[in-house]
Amino acid sequence: MKLIVANWKMNHAFDEADIWLDNFFKNFSAEFEKLKNVVMVVCPPAFMLDYIDSELMDDGFQHLEAVMKNERKKFEDFSPQELTEIVLNERPIKLGAQDCHFEEKGSFTGDISASMLKKVGCEYVILGHCERRAGHFETNEIIAKKIKMAVSQNLTAIICVGENKEIRDAGKHLEFVQEQITNSLPKEIKFKKLVIAYEPIWSIGTGIIPTAEQIAEMTKLVRKIFEENFLGRADEYFMLYGGSVTSQNSKEILAISGVDGLLVGKASLDADEFMKICIS
Repeated sequence: MKLIVANWKMNHAFDEADIWLDNFFKNFSAEFEKLKNVVMVVCPPAFMLDYIDSELMDDGFQHLEAVMKNERKKFEDFSPQELTEIVLNERPIKLGAQDCHFEEKGSFTGDISASMLKKVGCEYVILGHCERRAGHFETNEIIAKKIKMAVSQNLTAIICVGENKEIRDAGKHLEFVQEQITNSLPKEIKFKKLVIAYEPIWSIGTGIIPTAEQIAEMTKLVRKIFEENFLGRADEYFMLYGGSVTSQNSKEILAISGVDGLLVGKASLDADEFMKICIS
Protein backbone atom coordinates (compact mmCIF):
# COMPACT_ATOMS: atom_id res chain seq x y z
CA MET A 1 0.00 0.00 0.00
CA LYS A 2 1.29 3.47 -0.96
CA LEU A 3 0.39 6.70 0.84
CA ILE A 4 0.49 9.83 -1.35
CA VAL A 5 -0.24 13.18 0.31
CA ALA A 6 -0.99 16.48 -1.43
CA ASN A 7 0.12 19.49 0.63
CA TRP A 8 -1.39 22.58 -0.98
CA LYS A 9 0.25 24.87 1.60
CA MET A 10 -1.16 28.44 1.27
CA ASN A 11 -2.61 27.91 -2.19
CA HIS A 12 -6.00 27.35 -3.85
CA ALA A 13 -9.33 28.87 -2.89
CA PHE A 14 -12.84 27.87 -4.02
CA ASP A 15 -12.50 28.28 -7.80
CA GLU A 16 -9.13 26.52 -7.94
CA ALA A 17 -10.38 23.76 -5.63
CA ASP A 18 -13.40 23.15 -7.87
CA ILE A 19 -11.16 22.78 -10.92
CA TRP A 20 -8.79 20.51 -8.97
CA LEU A 21 -11.59 18.25 -7.72
CA ASP A 22 -13.24 18.02 -11.16
CA ASN A 23 -9.95 16.94 -12.73
CA PHE A 24 -9.19 14.59 -9.85
CA PHE A 25 -12.53 12.76 -10.13
CA LYS A 26 -12.14 12.39 -13.91
CA ASN A 27 -8.66 10.94 -13.47
CA PHE A 28 -9.77 8.74 -10.59
CA SER A 29 -12.49 7.13 -12.69
CA ALA A 30 -10.08 6.55 -15.57
CA GLU A 31 -7.27 5.16 -13.40
CA PHE A 32 -9.34 3.32 -10.79
CA GLU A 33 -7.65 -0.07 -11.29
CA LYS A 34 -4.18 1.42 -10.81
CA LEU A 35 -5.21 3.11 -7.56
CA LYS A 36 -6.49 0.11 -5.59
CA ASN A 37 -3.31 -0.02 -3.49
CA VAL A 38 -2.93 3.74 -3.09
CA VAL A 39 -4.25 5.85 -0.22
CA MET A 40 -4.47 9.49 -1.31
CA VAL A 41 -4.79 12.47 1.02
CA VAL A 42 -5.38 16.14 0.19
CA CYS A 43 -4.37 18.82 2.72
CA PRO A 44 -5.80 22.21 1.70
CA PRO A 45 -5.67 25.50 3.65
CA ALA A 46 -7.79 25.33 6.80
CA PHE A 47 -10.60 27.57 5.53
CA MET A 48 -11.19 25.14 2.64
CA LEU A 49 -11.55 22.00 4.75
CA ASP A 50 -15.31 22.11 5.30
CA TYR A 51 -15.97 22.96 1.66
CA ILE A 52 -13.88 20.09 0.31
CA ASP A 53 -15.37 17.75 2.92
CA SER A 54 -18.85 18.52 1.57
CA GLU A 55 -17.67 17.93 -2.00
CA LEU A 56 -16.23 14.53 -1.05
CA MET A 57 -19.33 13.60 0.93
CA ASP A 58 -21.37 12.78 -2.19
CA ASP A 59 -19.43 9.58 -2.89
CA GLY A 60 -19.85 8.50 0.71
CA PHE A 61 -23.62 8.95 0.68
CA GLN A 62 -23.94 7.04 -2.59
CA HIS A 63 -22.10 4.19 -0.90
CA LEU A 64 -24.38 4.48 2.16
CA GLU A 65 -27.45 4.13 -0.05
CA ALA A 66 -26.00 0.95 -1.53
CA VAL A 67 -25.26 -0.47 1.93
CA MET A 68 -28.79 0.35 3.11
CA LYS A 69 -30.26 -1.42 0.09
CA ASN A 70 -28.03 -4.50 0.43
CA GLU A 71 -28.59 -4.86 4.17
CA ARG A 72 -32.26 -3.80 4.00
CA LYS A 73 -31.76 -1.18 6.65
CA LYS A 74 -33.05 2.34 7.15
CA PHE A 75 -30.90 5.37 7.90
CA GLU A 76 -31.95 5.35 11.56
CA ASP A 77 -30.81 1.72 11.94
CA PHE A 78 -27.17 2.85 11.87
CA SER A 79 -25.33 4.39 14.81
CA PRO A 80 -23.58 7.77 14.26
CA GLN A 81 -20.23 5.95 14.36
CA GLU A 82 -21.33 3.42 11.73
CA LEU A 83 -22.60 6.19 9.46
CA THR A 84 -19.33 8.10 9.78
CA GLU A 85 -17.24 5.03 8.96
CA ILE A 86 -19.34 4.09 5.93
CA VAL A 87 -19.32 7.61 4.47
CA LEU A 88 -15.63 8.31 5.09
CA ASN A 89 -14.32 4.93 3.94
CA GLU A 90 -15.81 5.32 0.48
CA ARG A 91 -14.03 8.59 -0.29
CA PRO A 92 -11.61 8.36 -3.23
CA ILE A 93 -9.28 10.74 -1.43
CA LYS A 94 -8.95 11.36 2.29
CA LEU A 95 -8.99 14.80 3.86
CA GLY A 96 -6.10 16.16 5.91
CA ALA A 97 -5.04 19.42 7.54
CA GLN A 98 -1.70 21.21 7.52
CA ASP A 99 -1.47 21.78 11.27
CA CYS A 100 -3.34 21.75 14.57
CA HIS A 101 -2.90 23.24 18.04
CA PHE A 102 -1.79 21.14 21.01
CA GLU A 103 -4.71 22.31 23.19
CA GLU A 104 -8.29 21.16 22.69
CA LYS A 105 -9.70 24.69 22.94
CA GLY A 106 -8.94 28.10 24.40
CA SER A 107 -7.68 31.61 23.69
CA PHE A 108 -5.43 30.80 20.73
CA THR A 109 -6.27 33.33 18.03
CA GLY A 110 -5.80 32.01 14.52
CA ASP A 111 -5.29 28.39 15.57
CA ILE A 112 -7.42 25.31 15.00
CA SER A 113 -7.79 22.28 17.26
CA ALA A 114 -7.57 18.59 16.40
CA SER A 115 -11.18 18.07 17.51
CA MET A 116 -12.31 20.81 15.10
CA LEU A 117 -10.44 19.09 12.28
CA LYS A 118 -12.16 15.82 13.12
CA LYS A 119 -15.56 17.49 12.97
CA VAL A 120 -15.00 18.72 9.41
CA GLY A 121 -14.03 15.28 8.14
CA CYS A 122 -10.26 15.25 8.52
CA GLU A 123 -8.50 11.93 8.97
CA TYR A 124 -4.91 13.17 8.68
CA VAL A 125 -2.87 16.16 9.83
CA ILE A 126 0.63 17.28 8.85
CA LEU A 127 2.73 18.16 11.89
CA GLY A 128 6.29 19.44 12.25
CA HIS A 129 6.71 20.63 8.68
CA CYS A 130 9.99 22.54 8.34
CA GLU A 131 8.11 25.67 7.22
CA ARG A 132 6.27 25.68 10.54
CA ARG A 133 9.33 24.71 12.55
CA ALA A 134 11.18 27.70 11.09
CA GLY A 135 8.42 30.26 10.45
CA HIS A 136 6.42 29.56 13.63
CA PHE A 137 9.34 28.55 15.86
CA GLU A 138 7.92 25.11 16.60
CA THR A 139 10.20 22.96 18.73
CA ASN A 140 10.27 19.17 18.95
CA GLU A 141 8.51 19.47 22.31
CA ILE A 142 5.65 21.51 20.82
CA ILE A 143 5.28 19.04 17.97
CA ALA A 144 5.18 16.14 20.44
CA LYS A 145 2.24 17.78 22.22
CA LYS A 146 0.46 18.34 18.91
CA ILE A 147 0.95 14.70 17.93
CA LYS A 148 -0.46 13.57 21.25
CA MET A 149 -3.55 15.73 20.76
CA ALA A 150 -4.02 14.58 17.15
CA VAL A 151 -3.85 10.91 18.11
CA SER A 152 -6.34 11.48 20.94
CA GLN A 153 -8.81 12.63 18.26
CA ASN A 154 -8.10 9.60 16.04
CA LEU A 155 -6.25 11.68 13.47
CA THR A 156 -3.25 10.19 11.71
CA ALA A 157 -0.30 12.53 12.18
CA ILE A 158 2.10 12.90 9.26
CA ILE A 159 5.26 13.78 11.18
CA CYS A 160 7.83 15.74 9.18
CA VAL A 161 11.58 15.62 9.78
CA GLY A 162 14.59 16.73 7.77
CA GLU A 163 17.87 18.61 7.85
CA ASN A 164 19.04 21.85 6.21
CA LYS A 165 22.01 22.15 3.86
CA GLU A 166 24.46 23.20 6.57
CA ILE A 167 23.72 20.13 8.67
CA ARG A 168 23.89 17.87 5.60
CA ASP A 169 27.23 19.37 4.50
CA ALA A 170 28.61 18.90 8.02
CA GLY A 171 27.71 15.20 7.88
CA LYS A 172 25.41 15.46 10.90
CA HIS A 173 22.12 14.73 9.10
CA LEU A 174 21.56 11.28 10.59
CA GLU A 175 22.20 12.48 14.12
CA PHE A 176 19.93 15.49 13.56
CA VAL A 177 16.98 13.50 12.18
CA GLN A 178 17.31 10.87 14.89
CA GLU A 179 17.05 13.61 17.52
CA GLN A 180 14.03 15.13 15.77
CA ILE A 181 12.18 11.81 15.72
CA THR A 182 13.16 10.83 19.24
CA ASN A 183 12.08 14.15 20.73
CA SER A 184 9.02 14.75 18.54
CA LEU A 185 7.25 11.43 19.13
CA PRO A 186 5.40 11.15 22.45
CA LYS A 187 6.72 8.17 24.33
CA GLU A 188 3.50 7.19 26.08
CA ILE A 189 0.99 6.79 23.24
CA LYS A 190 0.10 4.05 20.77
CA PHE A 191 -0.30 4.83 17.07
CA LYS A 192 -2.85 3.19 14.80
CA LYS A 193 -0.79 4.48 11.89
CA LEU A 194 2.67 6.00 12.37
CA VAL A 195 3.70 8.13 9.39
CA ILE A 196 7.15 9.72 9.18
CA ALA A 197 7.84 12.07 6.26
CA TYR A 198 11.49 12.76 5.48
CA GLU A 199 11.78 16.15 3.80
CA PRO A 200 15.34 17.45 3.43
CA ILE A 201 14.97 21.23 3.70
CA TRP A 202 17.60 21.78 1.01
CA SER A 203 15.40 19.90 -1.47
CA ILE A 204 12.02 21.54 -0.83
CA GLY A 205 11.11 23.82 -3.72
CA THR A 206 14.64 23.80 -5.14
CA GLY A 207 14.33 21.02 -7.67
CA ILE A 208 17.36 19.34 -6.08
CA ILE A 209 16.63 15.69 -5.31
CA PRO A 210 18.75 13.58 -2.95
CA THR A 211 20.33 10.55 -4.56
CA ALA A 212 18.69 7.15 -4.14
CA GLU A 213 21.54 6.25 -1.78
CA GLN A 214 20.92 9.33 0.39
CA ILE A 215 17.19 8.61 0.65
CA ALA A 216 17.82 4.91 1.35
CA GLU A 217 20.30 5.85 4.07
CA MET A 218 17.61 7.91 5.78
CA THR A 219 14.86 5.33 5.38
CA LYS A 220 17.18 2.76 6.94
CA LEU A 221 17.78 5.04 9.93
CA VAL A 222 14.08 5.79 10.42
CA ARG A 223 13.23 2.09 10.18
CA LYS A 224 15.89 1.33 12.81
CA ILE A 225 14.45 3.98 15.16
CA PHE A 226 10.95 2.59 14.59
CA GLU A 227 11.99 -1.01 15.27
CA GLU A 228 13.90 -0.08 18.41
CA ASN A 229 11.32 2.24 19.92
CA PHE A 230 7.89 1.91 18.31
CA LEU A 231 7.52 -1.61 16.92
CA GLY A 232 4.96 -2.61 19.52
CA ARG A 233 3.28 0.79 19.62
CA ALA A 234 2.08 1.18 16.04
CA ASP A 235 -0.34 -0.97 14.08
CA GLU A 236 0.94 0.40 10.76
CA TYR A 237 4.10 2.23 9.75
CA PHE A 238 4.74 4.39 6.68
CA MET A 239 7.89 6.23 5.62
CA LEU A 240 7.25 9.03 3.12
CA TYR A 241 9.68 11.11 1.11
CA GLY A 242 9.00 14.77 0.33
CA GLY A 243 10.97 17.48 -1.45
CA SER A 244 10.69 18.54 -5.13
CA VAL A 245 8.58 15.48 -5.99
CA THR A 246 7.17 15.46 -9.54
CA SER A 247 5.73 12.88 -11.91
CA GLN A 248 9.16 12.76 -13.55
CA ASN A 249 10.93 11.42 -10.44
CA SER A 250 8.15 9.84 -8.34
CA LYS A 251 8.46 6.33 -9.76
CA GLU A 252 12.20 6.27 -9.12
CA ILE A 253 11.76 7.53 -5.56
CA LEU A 254 9.00 5.03 -4.76
CA ALA A 255 11.27 2.22 -5.97
CA ILE A 256 13.79 2.99 -3.20
CA SER A 257 13.78 0.43 -0.42
CA GLY A 258 11.91 1.70 2.63
CA VAL A 259 9.91 4.43 0.87
CA ASP A 260 6.18 3.78 1.37
CA GLY A 261 4.81 6.96 -0.16
CA LEU A 262 5.29 10.64 -0.93
CA LEU A 263 4.49 14.04 0.54
CA VAL A 264 3.94 16.27 -2.49
CA GLY A 265 4.03 20.08 -2.39
CA LYS A 266 4.02 22.26 -5.51
CA ALA A 267 3.30 19.40 -7.92
CA SER A 268 0.10 18.55 -6.01
CA LEU A 269 -1.51 21.87 -6.98
CA ASP A 270 -2.22 20.38 -10.41
CA ALA A 271 -4.65 17.46 -10.13
CA ASP A 272 -3.40 15.88 -13.37
CA GLU A 273 0.20 15.98 -12.16
CA PHE A 274 -0.80 14.67 -8.74
CA MET A 275 -2.63 11.73 -10.33
CA LYS A 276 0.40 10.89 -12.47
CA ILE A 277 2.43 10.72 -9.25
CA CYS A 278 -0.18 8.49 -7.58
CA ILE A 279 -0.16 5.91 -10.39
CA SER A 280 3.63 5.97 -10.89
